[in-house]
Amino acid sequence: MLDAVTLQELAREYCRRMTSGNVDEILKMFTENARFEDPVGSPPLFGLDELRVHLERACAAKTVDIPGTPVAARDGRHVAIPVAAYMNYLPLGPTLTRHGYLGTPDDPYRKRIKFSLTSIIRVGPDELFEAVWIYWGKSDLSLLDPGQE
Repeated sequence: MLDAVTLQELAREYCRRMTSGNVDEILKMFTENARFEDPVGSPPLFGLDELRVHLERACAAKTVDIPGTPVAARDGRHVAIPVAAYMNYLPLGPTLTRHGYLGTPDDPYRKRIKFSLTSIIRVGPDELFEAVWIYWGKSDLSLLDPGQE
């Protein structure tokens, strides 16, 4: 069982590593058979190989995660963290547009996407992430002009 401070720091460290764009460093935070669901309701990813593909796409979009205040559960295994995540519209935005989450921007090369999301993370006794559930929906996305971040 981990203490609240450790859980909170792990959640903040995940945001720092996402912003760094170093996929190998991000993956070091996960167990070999981790479950990852982004967003909740989509087919989950299992294991580091599937997670690597997802993270490479997110990092290619120059993701910047700005964490809110994490909240640790009393069970010593779970932590929730609100995050404002920003990324370039390309390369992932067209998929979001195709699924009706975003409109089509006039200049996709200059637009950024803002996600208002909450991540729930289950951490093992080894301080590695066993599962991550990321909550966001259509109303949590917006297109931004350069400099709005």
